[in-house]
Amino acid sequence: MTGTKLLANTPPRARSARNSYVLSILAASCAAVMLSACGGGDDASSGGSSATDASRWSSRKSTTPTTSTTTTPTTSTGTTTATAPGADAIFDASGNLNASEYVAIASDYSSDKAIAYRYGASNSAAAAVQTYWKPSDKTFYPHGNTCDGGQDTSTSIIYQLGGIDCGQNDYGSNMGDVIYRSDNASDPGVTPLLSLDLSAGVITEKPQPAWFYNNATTDPQLQNHIPANGGVLPTQPIAMGRCLERDCAQALVAFQNGLIANVGSNTASHSASVKLPAGKVPTAIAITTNSEFALVTIWDTVNLKGQVAVIALGSISDGSQVGGPYDTNPAANSMSWPGLYPGLRNVSDFVFMKLLGFVDLPGMVAPTDISATTDFSVMQDDVAQGWLFAPGGTDPRKTMTELNPATSQANQKSFAAGGSNANLISRSGVAAVISKSEKKVVFLNLKPLFDKVNNTYFDGSFAGLQSALSNTGLGDTQWPQTFATDNYAPTVVTTMSLAARPTAVQTSILANPGQAWVATEDGVIHSISVAGVQSGTNLDPALIKEVTSLQVGKNPTSMVHHPNVGLGNSNTQMWVVSRGEQKVQLVDMGTMTIEKTLQDSRIVDPITVSETQQSPLLTSVITLTDYAGKQVMNYRYAPISLQGGNTPLNIGIGQTGNDLFEFGGAYAVAGKPFNYTQSNVP
Repeated sequence: MTGTKLLANTPPRARSARNSYVLSILAASCAAVMLSACGGGDDASSGGSSATDASRWSSRKSTTPTTSTTTTPTTSTGTTTATAPGADAIFDASGNLNASEYVAIASDYSSDKAIAYRYGASNSAAAAVQTYWKPSDKTFYPHGNTCDGGQDTSTSIIYQLGGIDCGQNDYGSNMGDVIYRSDNASDPGVTPLLSLDLSAGVITEKPQPAWFYNNATTDPQLQNHIPANGGVLPTQPIAMGRCLERDCAQALVAFQNGLIANVGSNTASHSASVKLPAGKVPTAIAITTNSEFALVTIWDTVNLKGQVAVIALGSISDGSQVGGPYDTNPAANSMSWPGLYPGLRNVSDFVFMKLLGFVDLPGMVAPTDISATTDFSVMQDDVAQGWLFAPGGTDPRKTMTELNPATSQANQKSFAAGGSNANLISRSGVAAVISKSEKKVVFLNLKPLFDKVNNTYFDGSFAGLQSALSNTGLGDTQWPQTFATDNYAPTVVTTMSLAARPTAVQTSILANPGQAWVATEDGVIHSISVAGVQSGTNLDPALIKEVTSLQVGKNPTSMVHHPNVGLGNSNTQMWVVSRGEQKVQLVDMGTMTIEKTLQDSRIVDPITVSETQQSPLLTSVITLTDYAGKQVMNYRYAPISLQGGNTPLNIGIGQTGNDLFEFGGAYAVAGKPFNYTQSNVP
């Protein structure tokens, strides 16, 4: 959350989640519990084709993609020579699947054995490297300070920088959830943490439980998923995903029993979930750029095959309810629809999740990671920056409430091909799925999903739009229909074989450059062209090929986009964790350079990295999960520059003010953490 306080005593406050109304609205044809999907369980497999260079959104056109006449997925010839998978935990040296080991690892996907399979060898001690300076900790009372005027000291924040200054009336915070293998079986293993906070001139850069949750170490939103989880609190998280945009307020967490449920913040507290059919184990989650769909990799332990589950997402603002009333305050909800539009760009306060079906992955039984991006990104758009154009207008100053497609046919058609907002929604996209054991990447064309959404919402009649919205629900034939009813599933374009085991994958946010970046155990990031698929203009598999590569540290286990446009090119810059060398690097895949390298004597066993999103501080912090070290760690790498209507506040990095990094602090986890994602709090 960012903003300027109108009153000194109005910091963000916890809001209670509101979902009881959802059932009465969405249970038109099935007795769902807490938005668990009923239907959509039939498998839907597909073949296909893919790629070529594309321009930015401003030149996007509604086109019919050029397709290859070859529909059987093929091995790309534009990369390194394919080799047999080789022996590992689930395959023998000849590439034969060990079914019992496959099922065993899938059945406990966050065990030490499974984590070693997923992320490679662990480290037991920190490296003998430098130690970055850490500012001292101090205590601030959000409701018991001179600016607030209150006397309540029951809640507190541990801060490191700045000091109480009532002239610093901006506020902002980033928060997220860490998932971990708990030391205690009864511990759900999901803890909400503040990672960056500004209030009354004090700045927190140490990860810590949220004061507005009374420092709870279990995310209180999990309570909302008890009915969908058979009457018990969800436990044993195994994967987590969040969209790549700014203000991706909620993440999805996959649990060992197949429940996929959202977690958010005090101002993004709606709840939704789905439950996968028995035998389908989720192994990784990608959410499309603007939170339209979730794609979940699956190990099918019954049929011994790999799949991708496709889940439609719908969101409304925290002050709204499905069916109304909706919070239409444009100042607070410029990026939220006053209605439920599954599959359309939204602000990630999920109130609707529906399992549409599955896509089989040909020749892949053990997918381990996935990335998915579209041809449009709200915050990468240099013109509108999240706003919309009036029908026929040229000034992008309209909110999503003002341009609600259901309000008028003029609004509806402004999003159709040729309309003033036609380029401000996703129309195509690409997903890249890797299998570590099988040394493969499968590429999926997401355009069928967006064709279905846009044809239903914008290209058809106004009456058709109204009909779809009034029949939105969880039944197979309700909008959006399951693939078993109307097959618009993503299609497989091609399969690429690699010489080394892939460990992580990420795709560019925009179709220019339109690349998939695949990291392998030997510390190489392979840049693979997917521009034609991402832009929806050319699905020729021959165009999907490796174009260059970059050497980083050994065993890179995590790659995440650098999200802050003002601090670099977030389209092509990524933070990369190399577990094998206990370091984190900022790389630019556009210039093929390594911009920064972090090694610190406190880091023991890093697995994943996440970055805070811009706040009024105009700074940035990266957050690491340290598995064997059992900690979540923060490092600041950009100076603080708070301006606007405030007393100016400028703070450099480290003790000298010009250090490369500054250690903000660590949170001790009651288990072994293996992922943390975060967002600006809306």
